[in-house]
Amino acid sequence: PRLLNGQYFTLYPFDFCNLQKCAKEIPFFKPTAAGVITSFGTGDRLGLVSAAHLNVLKKYDVFPVIAQQSPRELEKTGRSFQSVMVDASWGVFMSGYRGKFGADADHIKDESRLIQAIESGFSFFTLDASEVMERSVPSKSEKELVEAFERLSSPQLAVYKRYLDRTLTLANGFQIDFHEENLLPILLTYFPVIDFIDQMNTLLDERLSHYDLEISLDESDAVTSFEAHFFIAEELHRRGIDFQSLALKFPGSFEKGIDYRGDPKELEWNLRRQATIVRNISGYRLSLHSGSDKFSIYPIFSRETEGLFHVKTSGTSWLKALETVAVSNPELFRKIYDLSFVELSENRKAYQISLDAASLPQDLEYYPDKKLVELMKNDSLCQLLHISYGSVLRDYHQELYRVLFHHEEDHFQRVEENIENHLKALIG
Repeated sequence: PRLLNGQYFTLYPFDFCNLQKCAKEIPFFKPTAAGVITSFGTGDRLGLVSAAHLNVLKKYDVFPVIAQQSPRELEKTGRSFQSVMVDASWGVFMSGYRGKFGADADHIKDESRLIQAIESGFSFFTLDASEVMERSVPSKSEKELVEAFERLSSPQLAVYKRYLDRTLTLANGFQIDFHEENLLPILLTYFPVIDFIDQMNTLLDERLSHYDLEISLDESDAVTSFEAHFFIAEELHRRGIDFQSLALKFPGSFEKGIDYRGDPKELEWNLRRQATIVRNISGYRLSLHSGSDKFSIYPIFSRETEGLFHVKTSGTSWLKALETVAVSNPELFRKIYDLSFVELSENRKAYQISLDAASLPQDLEYYPDKKLVELMKNDSLCQLLHISYGSVLRDYHQELYRVLFHHEEDHFQRVEENIENHLKALIG
């Protein structure tokens, strides 16, 4: 105990154990489920800017999901679900925010990671079905499909019969039509997905009474068909699985760190029909993954979903940290760039990006200090730095954090302005 102004006090570390104790007495430290309302996710790979995120999010009619990290990000940053929760909760305290917030265990693919997230106090769980989805179905021959049909289990056959030759007419004459040609591929592709979600949801129900569940289908190879969307949502509800958001594979390209690439008109046409299915089935909202910096299509997404959506961002705030470094410590920025360039081949294995390495400078040795930050306007360079966070934190962890601590005001301002731009484009 220490004495200050006649009062004794004790200092304790703000670690996960003490966070749990605080959360029992201070409700605003504990994340909660959002339900089916408009929400916005802000991943913080460094664990430094949750307060900056909340400084902006609290000004908008949107539910903030601030502790958003995936196992892939945890492995690359050397963090854990517990440390993410501690950092986010400190951001809540630092910002003065006293409202509700969510914590998203993103892209969960197995039970062990799910249990870790549950035990760390997360309230939002995104189940990634990309590894159980049967991706080989589109390439199967007619003979192979017939053989697959003959091997259907009794539960699969019952589902097949329930949908065969079923036609639904939704708003504005939009029809969903199940027939032999499209139903079997849908069943073969997504039945394992539904089983996986059922298994993981059972685990959640055994441990939690309230939580948000999101289904991630966005990392599939093909655009999610309207029939597949309807099939998945209806079958999940049929099994009694209550989910709050669904991330589909939309037309075009949603790459890390850059704006949407594709035909906005095609996306608008697709979104209108996907949103019609959501309103017909009800009980959930569409979710946009890799949602950072997609400014050109935010108005379309917001309009077609009628303002009911979830959007995920993460790497965009990492890039703002590197902008801060470029301005305040040019030499460290050059080192970060050199490392990112050297390890591009390895780092891009984990991400679907189209950056052209030939368009990048070999090094920045003779590039003027004051112009380094302008390089962040280059799409290829942004993607390079976006995917290199693991390498950077491995080699320059202390240097990077030291710079950001010393230039916290500039760092926060850049992050806040960026998130504000996202929300203005989405919500107005």
